[in-house]
Amino acid sequence: MMRLHARCILYFNAVRDHGSIREAARQLNVTPSALTRQIAQMEDEIGAPLFDRLPGGMVLTAVGEIVARHIVTVMQDAVRTDEQIAALAGMRGGRISLMTVEGIAGDLMARLLTRMTRTWPGIDLQADTGSPRRIVAALSGGTTDLGIAFSLDAPDDLRRVAVARFPVGVVMPADHPLAGRQSVRIEECLDYRLILPSESLSLHQVMEPMLHPWRDRLDVVLETGSIELTNRMVAAGVGLAFQSRLALEFDISRGALAHVPLDDPRAVTDLGVYVREARWLPPALERLIVEVREALREQEEAGRVRGREAVVVK
Repeated sequence: MMRLHARCILYFNAVRDHGSIREAARQLNVTPSALTRQIAQMEDEIGAPLFDRLPGGMVLTAVGEIVARHIVTVMQDAVRTDEQIAALAGMRGGRISLMTVEGIAGDLMARLLTRMTRTWPGIDLQADTGSPRRIVAALSGGTTDLGIAFSLDAPDDLRRVAVARFPVGVVMPADHPLAGRQSVRIEECLDYRLILPSESLSLHQVMEPMLHPWRDRLDVVLETGSIELTNRMVAAGVGLAFQSRLALEFDISRGALAHVPLDDPRAVTDLGVYVREARWLPPALERLIVEVREALREQEEAGRVRGREAVVVK
């Protein structure tokens, strides 16, 4: 399908990807002069420059960003069309890439991907973790099909296809004095050292309004964007932390950590599932979205059994 599209689309996308005429030409096996002429022709036809020629490379202009959003969709759909034709011919079951925040890369994602491989055996899955900013960039740039992140301020070119709400609680060693509580107030945590989420995590925006009135009393021992490091530091007794239960299932089940919900109506984080807007969804991706929704419903049921969490799936 890619061969059916004009060379200008392929040339433009290569320069966008590599930020360099020379490198894009090398990847396409064409001369830099031929590629430069093609980009110049596009700019003449559009009537505005698409790239700023800077010492550090080729950078999209505002007009180039608009063109790029269209071309990314065209390129992505062309690849998916090839995959669907191949699937109809019995060659393979399709390829899906997804990117999630670190906080759900453990138990929830393992269950989700295991079920996906069983219900769609021919699927070729690629999974990665990243910050909310990286997930947005990957979705907008067409390098991943599905993104899952907490409390994401998604741009207009993304569409949310599922959402669940999870209580934020205090994470502590299983033998901590607060571990047996049904809920904990923020002010009750001030007697202990704290491990706080850095600004790279959406959890930072959730916690900031609750922590701000007590800023002068906080004993912050560490700020980090790593959920794994946070959990290890809490387990070692360094301090208390705040997050949803999703990243803690394994540690809770083996008795290393405890999670107690915060007694504050603001202590809730949305887990959203996103795809690019204005694109058709191949069957494998639609199936993955169904599996994500089902996995979230299972998490809701687990929350009812524990009597501590409530998850609302839309």
